[in-house]
Amino acid sequence: MTTAKARYVGGGDEEPIPDFSEKLKNSLRAFYPNPQAEVDPVWGHPAVAFVEALLGAAWEAKSALYWQRLEITKAELVAENADLLKVLQACAYKLQNLSPDHARILAVNADPRGCADTISLMIQAVAAATPAIEQLKKARKPIEKQYGVAVELSFLVLRVLQQYGIRSGANGDCYFEYASDAVKILKLIGDDLGLVRDNLTWRDLIIEAKRIAKVPQ
Repeated sequence: MTTAKARYVGGGDEEPIPDFSEKLKNSLRAFYPNPQAEVDPVWGHPAVAFVEALLGAAWEAKSALYWQRLEITKAELVAENADLLKVLQACAYKLQNLSPDHARILAVNADPRGCADTISLMIQAVAAATPAIEQLKKARKPIEKQYGVAVELSFLVLRVLQQYGIRSGANGDCYFEYASDAVKILKLIGDDLGLVRDNLTWRDLIIEAKRIAKVPQ
């Protein structure tokens, strides 16, 4: 069994969630139900609003997947806490035991022992977190979390398709390279999100989304 490692994934606040690709936006335009519609002088081609509606519905899934990458397992949390405790203890010890020659070379406003005292408070906090971590339940596996996101994505996208009069059926024999527009649209969006699934899987996800929402098949 592989031992979990401390990951230190950070908070992610410094990185904005990237937009959907232009390739996806162009591909989705082809599914607009009335491609012969005229361009409005103010609002442009209605297919643009169609794509925006689809991607607006898919943004929740994009955000969920983005933040999932920062989540860690219970085992990784245990490893990170233990690693941090070890590093802090070593740092505090070294600050408290600097060689006199080394201490004299440091800047006048350096305060090794004061820093060591502050680190000692952090050591207490990290050590106190150990029993709380042990009581946590095991988190769902990444594949389970992604499945939930895929079902939710299917539900939200289908709702938009219905508003545009596009059938949300999952029918079609994906084994023989035929899939409904709903399946094709979800696959395009899923691939762009990194939620790569085949047509058959998206067909099943549509069925599951409808079952949960109690929508007639």
